[in-house]
Amino acid sequence: MPTACGALAAAPLAVRLVRRLSLRLVTVPALTMAALTMGGYGFLGLHTPLVWIEILLLIQGLSIGMVIGPVTAALLSNLPLEQAGAGSAVTNTVRQTGSVIGIAVGGTIMSIVYRRTIEPSLEGAPGPVQDQARVSAEQARHVATAVHRPALAQAADDAFIHAMHVGAGWIAAITLLGAAVLLITLPAAEKKKGPIPEPDYEAAGSSARDRV
Repeated sequence: MPTACGALAAAPLAVRLVRRLSLRLVTVPALTMAALTMGGYGFLGLHTPLVWIEILLLIQGLSIGMVIGPVTAALLSNLPLEQAGAGSAVTNTVRQTGSVIGIAVGGTIMSIVYRRTIEPSLEGAPGPVQDQARVSAEQARHVATAVHRPALAQAADDAFIHAMHVGAGWIAAITLLGAAVLLITLPAAEKKKGPIPEPDYEAAGSSARDRV
């Protein structure tokens, strides 16, 4: 919810800033900030208060909302009017595909790191216990309670936190790469005949809901 609310609140603010500054000066720092908030998850621990997580999510939503609308509007403004519908469909498809791929990549990284980290703690455990513990930290805690192995539950928590830290680092790096792409490509995108149209708030809201 903080991410969605942040994205919706930032979208109308972004277009005002773009009119006063420029697309590049608004979106590049915003996407960089989004990368920093994603990397900030690498500093969270098992006992981190929920409020800090919510603050990170809110800042992340605000940052993403400052990027989605203006960049989409800039892309569509470079198309002839008769191609605007097709362009909007393509940008929405790319955004949705990117969300799915991002979730898949982040989840895969975390899963691989989690399994490698918890593996040493499974030595001597029965085969079924090892199989369940490798699935996820939740499964590991459940089976640890069933077989009365509290050390396994602690190992699962530690492995999950470590996997989250590694995954956050990779996602932050990929997002910074996206900011670099904007830095390189946006000067050409800013050469247009008219002002940037209003951003697609509905699309920004849809993307925010997808992230939630």
